[in-house]
Amino acid sequence: MAEIRGTGRRLAAGLAATTVVAAGLTAVTASPAFAVSRSTIVSAAQGELNNGTRNHESPAGSGCNYYTGFFRTWKSPAGCPSSSGVQWRNSEWCADFAKYVWRKAGVPHADVAETSGGVLTGWASSFKDYGNRHGTWHTRGSGYTPQPGDAIVFDWNQNGDIDHVGIVKSATGTTVHTIEGNSGDKIQAKSYSRTDADIVGYSAPVNATSGPEVPPAGRDSVGYYNPADGSFHLTNDLGESTGSSDHAWDTALEAIPNAVILTGDWNGEGKDSTGYYNPSDGTFHLSDTLGQGGSSQHAWDTALESIPNAVILTGDWNGDGKDSTGYYNPSDGTFHLSDTLGQGGSSQHAWDTALESIPNAVILTGDWNGDGKDSTGYYNPSDGTFHLSDTLGQGGSSQHAWDTALETVPGAQVLTGDWNGDGKDSTGYYDTRDGTFHLSNALGEGPSNYAWGTSLETVPNLVILTGDWNGA
Repeated sequence: MAEIRGTGRRLAAGLAATTVVAAGLTAVTASPAFAVSRSTIVSAAQGELNNGTRNHESPAGSGCNYYTGFFRTWKSPAGCPSSSGVQWRNSEWCADFAKYVWRKAGVPHADVAETSGGVLTGWASSFKDYGNRHGTWHTRGSGYTPQPGDAIVFDWNQNGDIDHVGIVKSATGTTVHTIEGNSGDKIQAKSYSRTDADIVGYSAPVNATSGPEVPPAGRDSVGYYNPADGSFHLTNDLGESTGSSDHAWDTALEAIPNAVILTGDWNGEGKDSTGYYNPSDGTFHLSDTLGQGGSSQHAWDTALESIPNAVILTGDWNGDGKDSTGYYNPSDGTFHLSDTLGQGGSSQHAWDTALESIPNAVILTGDWNGDGKDSTGYYNPSDGTFHLSDTLGQGGSSQHAWDTALETVPGAQVLTGDWNGDGKDSTGYYDTRDGTFHLSNALGEGPSNYAWGTSLETVPNLVILTGDWNGA
């Protein structure tokens, strides 16, 4: 979480909000409901089945597995390898696998850590508890037809104790097909008679649909910049998980390896576009429309190269409907924000803080209270706390402060934006370990209203971007 890329965006005429790339949050309420595609759940399970780097215990028969390591860091790592930033750990892991699949597909409540009150745990029985809590539990004898993406729960000895859980891939009138973790020390595809006495029942995921995800429209969305090839990939809707993008283009920015990518509404037209800051020479280069490779409508030189660790910020500081720039100096904890583009060293808003005492503080900007002006705040990665201020110039005070468990998510990139179009920015995070997004509609919420998986974890060093790309 060393460097933050400030990003700004416009809601519509007159309403401002700003988003910043960085790092954190947790779990799922549901306002509005974000439908989860059953096919996405099955695809996530199938992807893990096909992933030869972690679809088995290593060493074989040791109990060391990726999925326990992802969720339960208190389990023993003795003799276990590491991969994708996760220390594998030793435990029974069928429930960890099933929870991972649900979490990656964006199932509500599957991203709540058990240590933060989440019902899903490392115990297979927790999936029955989930169904009972949310009204989605169906016993084997109820006549329910299992659906793709359901959790299937087993009692091998038929003694009342839940022993195992898997993911339903499909079902016929007589047979249910599954994908299961910790089956013969690996992930396996299996089949059972639907009358098999070992099957206790099924828990359906909350908000599951047989159709595609139903993303909210007209809000901030996400995208990414790939520094390896200088390409941008931006999506108009939350929940697009296939790797597709509505706006994609190539640039030569890979030639500037430390380019700081920025987004904002530079001309006040109601749409965000992109740009960059070059730390080697202190120059800004901002474009008014998406898809512009090296061209820029707004370019100017500063002396910021003399502040090598300056954190570049963007936002609408005065509520004029246009985003501009500024910076935070981590060496002395000072903010310097300008109301108009093209200002080199001058700033209309400058103040001192004690944030230099938090060396890894993630600086955030956004319109937290919906007053049409962006202000600042920070996330402390050492303790998972957020501290956001409603007005510029506040040193250590904050109107919005809350604690999360994000310090347990290594490499989390904190995001801010107006995900539901209510005129206020809130927070969220992208998990670099598994390519999942977790975004909340209100400040202070542990749960996330929008959660979905991608395959972006396979793209190293990508820069996550947020903004309203189509102005809808």
